[in-house]
Amino acid sequence: MPTTDDLADELAIAVGGADIFAVYQPQVSLESGSIVAAEALCRWRHPRLGDIDPSTMIGVAERSGVIHALGRRMLDECLDALAGWRETGRDWAVAVNVSPLQFEDESFAHDVATEFEQRAFPPGSLVLELTQDVESVGEPVVLPQLHMLREVGVEVSLAGYGVNASSLDGLEGVPLAEVKLPGDLVRSTGGPALVSLRDKVEIAHAHGLRVVAEGVETLTHLDIAVQLGCDRAQGFLIRHPDSDIVFP
Repeated sequence: MPTTDDLADELAIAVGGADIFAVYQPQVSLESGSIVAAEALCRWRHPRLGDIDPSTMIGVAERSGVIHALGRRMLDECLDALAGWRETGRDWAVAVNVSPLQFEDESFAHDVATEFEQRAFPPGSLVLELTQDVESVGEPVVLPQLHMLREVGVEVSLAGYGVNASSLDGLEGVPLAEVKLPGDLVRSTGGPALVSLRDKVEIAHAHGLRVVAEGVETLTHLDIAVQLGCDRAQGFLIRHPDSDIVFP
């Protein structure tokens, strides 16, 4: 197995080629049952090692600084996909995972906003999903950029909602549009835990936030998402991530 340094060097090279690509997992509205968005997931198909675990890839990218080039590559690919969907009449949004480290590059948010406006995408059609801890989201270097993005119509989503006792503590100034319930939480919820999590969904709604249930793998999980009052759901029951969404 290559060392982390070796993987970092190889990842830096791979970012410019076909070994890095996006797959998409649809999100459906629990009200209409229709696809309304898709989350883009980054994949690295190493020529010798095969598919690299995404968490390994992101860890290497963040430690080495390659996360900046990787993030921009993914955003470009996802915005191209978004344009293609809309050309065929599919008015979906695309959600892209973003590391708080990307905001250390002061041009990042500006470049995203500029391209979003130049392509004339409607508000809400691009969602940046932050997967790190709450403290990172509220850092002074990150927060103004999130507000600037929200002003041009780019939405901000926060993963991992519902894990902590008060998942919105410390987020009063963060311009969130959406929170996501992790799949392991959705799949294991029942009895009193279901009531507790439903309360958190209601709190999110009271703050004007959309709630997405991740990791929906069975009809039982889908029923739980409905009972919780979630707005959207995604998971293997709906579709495995793929490079193309072939739903009509």
